[in-house]
Amino acid sequence: MVSRLSVCPLVLAGGRSRRMGRDKAQLRLASGQTLLARAESLLRSLRVPGLEFLPPLTSGDRPGGIADRVPDRGPLGGLHAVAHFLQERQVRCDALLVIPVDMPLLQRAQLEALCCAGPESGAGALCFDRFYLPLWLRLDERCRNYLRAAVERPETPPVRALIATLGGCQLRKPLGDWHQNVNTMREFSNLTLP
Repeated sequence: MVSRLSVCPLVLAGGRSRRMGRDKAQLRLASGQTLLARAESLLRSLRVPGLEFLPPLTSGDRPGGIADRVPDRGPLGGLHAVAHFLQERQVRCDALLVIPVDMPLLQRAQLEALCCAGPESGAGALCFDRFYLPLWLRLDERCRNYLRAAVERPETPPVRALIATLGGCQLRKPLGDWHQNVNTMREFSNLTLP
């Protein structure tokens, strides 16, 4: 019997929210949910045959979050911290499914499409077009070594460099505004949820 791939869903929520002026993860949508609670709920709703989803994790120095081991390293700092956290606790995780906290229009359909294509692609990373998040990331030794080296550099490389190094693939971007993120209060105020 072939064991199912173990996938750890992850919300990247460790940024400083400088342009927002406050912690954007705690901004409340019209539903009353915070951006962070909405992202975690979305990740808990995923169902894909052949995949076993672990409980979602959150990066960032916040209650229940996984703080970066090396501060101010951006998204790769969060990925590095989570990869170390899982390895240290000996949690079997074959891949990460990574979403940013500030993408409230993202839906289950886009994430499940990534999860279906990820294992089949054989690629170390998978994203939509030139949108580098959300991201399917195979969590193997090559990935861990890249993340370890990236956070030790004076200038941390962007997510696109990680994807390129791991032989990442890009799927065609699904229709809609699912990729809209909110970095300022103006963008948040103009947000129209379905």
